[in-house]
Order: sequence, then structure tokens, then C-alpha cells
Amino acid sequence: MSKQPIIHNIDYSKHVELVGTAHFTKRSLNDVHNTVKNRKPKDIAIELDWTRFNLLNSACVRCPRRGFCYEKCEFVGATEALGNVDANIWLIDMSEKEIQERIRYNLTFRELIQPRQQIIFRLPENPIWLWEHGYKNHVIENSKKRIEILRRYQPSVWKVLIDERNALMAARLAWIIQQNLNKDKDSKILAFVGAAHVEDVKKLLQEPKTIEEQLNYFNLPYTPPFQVKRVQVAAS
Repeated sequence: MSKQPIIHNIDYSKHVELVGTAHFTKRSLNDVHNTVKNRKPKDIAIELDWTRFNLLNSACVRCPRRGFCYEKCEFVGATEALGNVDANIWLIDMSEKEIQERIRYNLTFRELIQPRQQIIFRLPENPIWLWEHGYKNHVIENSKKRIEILRRYQPSVWKVLIDERNALMAARLAWIIQQNLNKDKDSKILAFVGAAHVEDVKKLLQEPKTIEEQLNYFNLPYTPPFQVKRVQVAAS
């Protein structure tokens, strides 16, 4: 296992503003732009890993609809929103490869043979339409229901997608904060994560010793977040 981060017994949540977002919605992208513009953060953390960040950025750069597409990932939008602002961008999520490997390793035989119809939870409404029209809380509540279904029928998948990623993202946020505090810098991170992660990541940051406990409990290798030094935005 990689060396664990040095985490002190302080309330790290005071140094982070967690913003819950939805994937691929225009409203969420606009919220990200406005938040970055208003807060002018020196550090911004995003629920992405380096591979997905590159893929999404490359897809947007090559896309002929660039500048007209309303389905651009809001996490990439967060980096674009920085423009030429002198800020650090941190990628704090577990890699897609590691997620898949850990799911395969933890998946039980019972979960593998689970009837598919029992774990599919279809919503009568369109969550993207609801989010776009301002029903954010309603979408979040429905998302919690879907997560609870996943937790019931595929607990191994739920553990990796939710619990393990929460622990790793909290550890990386605490690491960024601690680096700033060690340099006597006023640390206030603006962190964009999926809405389903906000509450639990905040709790972990409030009680940082539980971060170390969970990293050990999940046997979760730790590496520092990847830092994107600067993002140049092409003129649209």
C-alpha cells in the first residue's frame, strides 16, 4: 500500500466548499461557471481522474459542435471556467481502471447471479430535465433511492463506487489543505463532486481520523491528487 497522507485531527471541512453537481447538464455547467467566477478560488478540486479528464477535454476540443453543445461535462466546464485565472486544479477521483478492478475483485458470486430486474431502478421522470428546470433536490432524492437499491442488491459495487471513492477523495482534499496549511497559506478549496458524494465526503473531512481508518479498512492504496497547473481556454 502507498504511504498514507499525513492527516491531522482538525476540521478540514472548514477549508472546503463542496458543490454537488449532476453529469452532463447545462444547468449544472452554468452553476459551475458562476461559482468559479464568484468565488475566484486559488484551488479547485474535481471528481475526475487524469485519464477521464484528458478524454473529456479531447472530445470537446475535436467536437465540431464545440461552443454549441449543451451536453459538455460540467467537470471539464469547471476547468474551462477558470480561464486565465492563476489557480491550481486538482483531480481527486479514483481512476476508471482501478474502479473496475476493485469491483471485479470484490464482487461476490451471489451478486453475479442476481436477477438483473431486481437491481434496475427506473425513474418515471427524466432526471436531466428535472435538474435543468431547477428541481435539483428532487433529483438528488431520487438518486439516493437508486443508490440504496444498489446498496441492497450489489453491495460490493456500491462500496467501491460510493464508500471507497468518498474515502479517497476526502483523503486527497485533506492532503491539499494540509499542504497549504503547512505553508501558512489560507486554504479554501472549491470542490465539484457528484451530488451523491457531498454529504459523506463532508463528514469524513469533519472527522479526519475516520479517513485513515477507512483507507485501512478498504485496503485502499493512496496516492496524492493529480495537479493540473494551468488550463488554457480556446476562444469559441
